Amino acid sequence: MYRDDDEARAERAKLLIDEIAGLEREKLSHAAAARRLDDAKRELAALQPAPIAPAESAPKPPGIVTHVVVFCVAACATFAGYTLLS
Repeated sequence: MYRDDDEARAERAKLLIDEIAGLEREKLSHAAAARRLDDAKRELAALQPAPIAPAESAPKPPGIVTHVVVFCVAACATFAGYTLLS
């Protein structure tokens, strides 16, 4: 009875050791793949040109206040010129 249990435990231990070894190998291959991925990303970033600065937006047109002020100045200048020359 005890012998069968010992044999079963030994067999199970061997299976677990093999499974752990396989998982460790997978873990190492994933780590190597992750390193290769990081290296490839860095190399690609080095090959790409520097990002271009966004173009400045066109200046917005003058508002209504600016138009009114310019009109008033032009009207005053015209009135002054007409008054002085006549």
